Amino acid sequence: MSIVMISRGAHHRGKEVAEKIALNLGYECLSRDILLEASRKYNVPEVKLKKSMERAPNFFERLGFEKEKYLSYMQSALLSHLKKDNIVYHGLAGHLFVQNISHALLVRLIVDMKDRVAYCMQSENVSKEHAYAMLLKLDDQRKKWGLYLHGTDITNPEQYDMVVNINRLTVDDAAEVICSLVRREKFQTTEVSRRKMADFAMEAEVKAALMEVQPPKQVSAHNGIVSVQVQANMFKDDKIAKIVESLSRSVEGVQEVKTEVLPYIQPFE
Repeated sequence: MSIVMISRGAHHRGKEVAEKIALNLGYECLSRDILLEASRKYNVPEVKLKKSMERAPNFFERLGFEKEKYLSYMQSALLSHLKKDNIVYHGLAGHLFVQNISHALLVRLIVDMKDRVAYCMQSENVSKEHAYAMLLKLDDQRKKWGLYLHGTDITNPEQYDMVVNINRLTVDDAAEVICSLVRREKFQTTEVSRRKMADFAMEAEVKAALMEVQPPKQVSAHNGIVSVQVQANMFKDDKIAKIVESLSRSVEGVQEVKTEVLPYIQPFE
């Protein structure tokens, strides 16, 4: 039992490889499904969620919570699936959410730009020049996204367990190589790693539940006990603490909520 996280640039053969891996292992394959699920659950247009995961925030988004809110919705939806195990996920930098999960195999697929351009020309029905410009823009946005939100360049091979160059490989070849590694004992789920994933999923769901009303500074969970840090006006401590506890307890599995309200002083105008 494991999970496989496939990272790739736009217009790779990542979808085909991921689906083949899932077929070989008997796992569930997920990608855009997570967008749709988060969109329905949190009543947010799918296009906004997609943009929040593909490009770095602009100046105005950095001043507010909108982008962070959408990201928390995506993370919650994804981790709720990953905690069930036996999942292959591809797309939208999901590997950044499970960097410390031992039974998660993190894979980066790479391919020559000329092959990506040809694939893009065919799938998008655009010229070679347009396809090339489109790919450069997408790659730049995704790189900025990773750097801004996680301080990580998603193209850096050091954050992956395996980097697979699929220029000379068929989809079957690439899937076979990845399956052979994920079957090793090192990537099998243990009770400790299962509990850690469950804690991650609970943290994400509590944060998502709070984002609309009281965006938290920090959320941590361990065995059903959730600790939340929020900032609020010093005269609203009790009210905010009650709201946080109520929303946090609405998440399945939460047994206890510890709330720390940090003082927030409104600057003078």
